Amino acid sequence: MNKLHRDIDKIDDKIFKLLAERLSKAKHIGELKRYFKQPLTNEEREAEILSKADNPDYVKYKDEITAIYKTIFEQMKKLEQDENNI
Repeated sequence: MNKLHRDIDKIDDKIFKLLAERLSKAKHIGELKRYFKQPLTNEEREAEILSKADNPDYVKYKDEITAIYKTIFEQMKKLEQDENNI
């Protein structure tokens, strides 16, 4: 079990790095949305991302992946909104 935990720790390190990168991009998108006066929510874009969970490699965990990504979308919108209120 310790090895599995170490494996998960390595995966988590990658996820943290990627989430930080995604958050940085979201901040920039928020700035652009403010400049171009665009809404925070882009349902087409969210649906496009969620459709990736239909891939045979991921479909086994589709519900979990979808729930995680919905949380990611919420957090990204909060970040974009916070940037819009500066």
